Amino acid sequence: MTHTAMDVNLFEDAGARASANGSNAIADRAFSEFIPCISFRFAAALALCMGIPAWSQQPCTPDHVDLPKEQTTASAGVLSNLSKSRGSLRSEISRLLGNAREQVAQVKPTGNACSSACRMVTPAHIQFRVAPNKFLESYADFDKCEKLEKQTSSQPLRFGPHRAGSMDELAGWLSDVSQGDGQDGAALYQKCGGKCSPRYSMDVIPDADRFVATLEVVCGRARDKKDNSFTITSSYRWACATRQ
Repeated sequence: MTHTAMDVNLFEDAGARASANGSNAIADRAFSEFIPCISFRFAAALALCMGIPAWSQQPCTPDHVDLPKEQTTASAGVLSNLSKSRGSLRSEISRLLGNAREQVAQVKPTGNACSSACRMVTPAHIQFRVAPNKFLESYADFDKCEKLEKQTSSQPLRFGPHRAGSMDELAGWLSDVSQGDGQDGAALYQKCGGKCSPRYSMDVIPDADRFVATLEVVCGRARDKKDNSFTITSSYRWACATRQ
């Protein structure tokens, strides 16, 4: 078969294109294999330079530090709390809150606080715990209360945040909740009913001239209502946060 000059030129162009395409394919493949390598090395180098390996971002242990402040005994009697008389729960919570607030900006924990990899978050929060002094040993709802004790010890009932304009207003909120008054009090009595009794932990954040409080409740063993006394403890708490 005889090829014309045009045919030869077509074949030569096709061969040249095939050769060029082959070279380009090899180059493309090499480039595509090279880019992930570069990307991986770049990412590794960037992480190393930034100093933020994933395994170093561990949660703080402990995650908070507490410093005890005060402890006192108070009465849950209805009349004494309505009149805010000395020795009532409402009066004593207000007094302990005032004492703790006076030093919250200056107080510091003693000894070892957060771990070396973590920093202490300031200012401190004020913590309150309120618990009955005497409990019944045998009563109708014993099994129910024991079950609720286990449940709410790991997952407490939570109320708030509640904003109060004064120490007395904040103490009044806790007093209302404990007596089943208001929306939060009604919700508490619905979840912690029968013979079961609540124990309270309140986290208070001083905010300028106001307070922001969150209440956690453990519902469990029935208290002996012949003894209306409760123990109140106050303390400071600092959170521990990973250093940046």
